[in-house]
Amino acid sequence: MKPFALAATGGLVLLAVTACSTPGTPVPATPESSSAPTSTSRSVPKVSNPLDATKYEQNPCALLSQSQATEVINAVRNRQSQGLVAPICSWYDADNNRVGLGLLPGQGGLAGAYTNSDSESGYFEAAPDVNGYPAVFAGTTDDRKRGGCQIAVGIKDDETFTSSVALRSASPLYNDPCSLAVKTAAAAITTIKAGT
Repeated sequence: MKPFALAATGGLVLLAVTACSTPGTPVPATPESSSAPTSTSRSVPKVSNPLDATKYEQNPCALLSQSQATEVINAVRNRQSQGLVAPICSWYDADNNRVGLGLLPGQGGLAGAYTNSDSESGYFEAAPDVNGYPAVFAGTTDDRKRGGCQIAVGIKDDETFTSSVALRSASPLYNDPCSLAVKTAAAAITTIKAGT
């Protein structure tokens, strides 16, 4: 099993999951200001109630409590690794299914993902808000039918975090990995709001 990796293109970095089966990868993007990008006709949603996640940027494993990690993926272990912008954390179950979380402060927020929304490869799909925060499903390879999914959630106009999933084919959620990405993201927002 390979560790999480970060992919950077033009400065914006999104968390990518590298798995033995199929990777879930982000939409590479160009950094933008917090205003809507000019290269797309889609309107970037604003974050109406910004969250301060500073304390988690260097300690993303604190984004899920042990009880949350057990509820989300029945985690038996976690691992923090250094990303290009900030550390990322992976939680694994006994079968090496994995969820990961990483914060991306000062990287243009959701505007970067919207900039590349018309890319012919990968996927970009507006997602329902996660606990009141705007989100998109986005990746450079569409592996959502093969156990992989990534959601980026805006917690400030210039900050997102990503929740990525890599599931093995035996997982009951293999054909619906995005539901697990959303569940993981919702748990992380609960933690950030509580400040615990």
